Amino acid sequence: MDIDSIRQGIEKLKDYTERNGVKAAVFRALEGIREGSENRRYSREALMIPESIGRREDGGIFLSLIIPVFEPDMDDFAHLLDSILSQSYTDFEVVIADGSGNDNIENVVRIYDEDPDIGLRIKYRRLGSNKGISENTNEAVREAEGEYLVFLDHDDFIEPDALSETVRAIREGADIVYTDEDKYDGLRDRYISVNRKPGFNLDLLLSNNYICHMLTVKKELVERAGLFRPEYDGAQDHDLLLRLSETVPRERIAHIPKVLYHWRITQRSTAGNPGAKLYAYDNGRKAVEDYFRRRGIKASVKNSPHRGFFRADYRGAESSSGESCIFLDKRLVPLTPDYERQLRGFFSRKEVGIVGARIIGRSGRTLSNGFKRDEYGRRVPEYGKIDYRFSGYMHRASMARETEAVSIHAFAVRRELLPLVSGDTFAMCERVRKLGYSVIVDPEIIFRLR
Repeated sequence: MDIDSIRQGIEKLKDYTERNGVKAAVFRALEGIREGSENRRYSREALMIPESIGRREDGGIFLSLIIPVFEPDMDDFAHLLDSILSQSYTDFEVVIADGSGNDNIENVVRIYDEDPDIGLRIKYRRLGSNKGISENTNEAVREAEGEYLVFLDHDDFIEPDALSETVRAIREGADIVYTDEDKYDGLRDRYISVNRKPGFNLDLLLSNNYICHMLTVKKELVERAGLFRPEYDGAQDHDLLLRLSETVPRERIAHIPKVLYHWRITQRSTAGNPGAKLYAYDNGRKAVEDYFRRRGIKASVKNSPHRGFFRADYRGAESSSGESCIFLDKRLVPLTPDYERQLRGFFSRKEVGIVGARIIGRSGRTLSNGFKRDEYGRRVPEYGKIDYRFSGYMHRASMARETEAVSIHAFAVRRELLPLVSGDTFAMCERVRKLGYSVIVDPEIIFRLR
């Protein structure tokens, strides 16, 4: 590890300690050591992946690649354009809205645009001034002719098959498409923090914008939603996704489980310096608050110990207390004093059918934090066996989220669903989902086995 990485790690830990205390910081540091080891292993694997050299594909669905620009590093910007130029899918345009105060971007674009051998279709608009990320993006959207919009940051880059994979998902019926991603440290030529995302998960989205990059949305949906809102700059994509989630059926939101987007680490970006854009985290919290406000749900949104991650505190528990029943094994001791209020609070949302909790053993190891089926069809606990004070992969072990099944030993259920309760939690939760309800686990509601 080099001196810059050490210095950056110290600054992050100092910030975490100031916000959450020494005890929490100790566990965060221990977890960070493990993450560092995983990053080194992942980077070695990522660097060995050969470039895709698939056959050039053209036709059917016209894409507009939307790039709002404000004074990026020119080498990084050229790297982005080169990654676009290498795409195996070719039926697209590049729409650039430039809010920079100089001619650098325009000069680079001219080189790509005027060379007949390059053949990159670029639509460039000089804005004259920086209007902020939302308005700059909106200017590009207004110029776009594509049926679908692909949103890219001005200093990141994409894999050669990123667009062809996206188009494949669109042809299968998707209106919104997102991919896995990682971060790229150009100074050290390494890939870290791979983000392997789940399928669409509303409660996880209410906790954090896990979708992030690479996002593709049908243009008419973006226009119908009212484009990006400047008051949520820095979290404008999170705000848009939450608004879209209210109208787009989840079966039309597709996740591509491949790392097709590389988020470049710079000191100006949140990828490299979480303290660089603190306003973005605050606007993310406000975007979630506005989601609840639009739906008439009484909830306050609090920052979690991790930057950019949130927790909803539902205040409608009293009004929904008669609508739900709580099942609790007598061998469990609650570590969350107001667990009843927190469990019942979720039912202020009409779509919630079952809410589970985290169960830990006497040693503090997690026994239950939601369940899933693995690749062999076996029923396994999510984030099992880790200390409950660890936040887990991408902090998801500490985030409220939809899950395949909850523990039968600690859960709450909507009263009208009581006839579905059984000892087979997977079967029970599946029947609940088929009726259109969601199944949620909240890891911050904790019970310890006696």
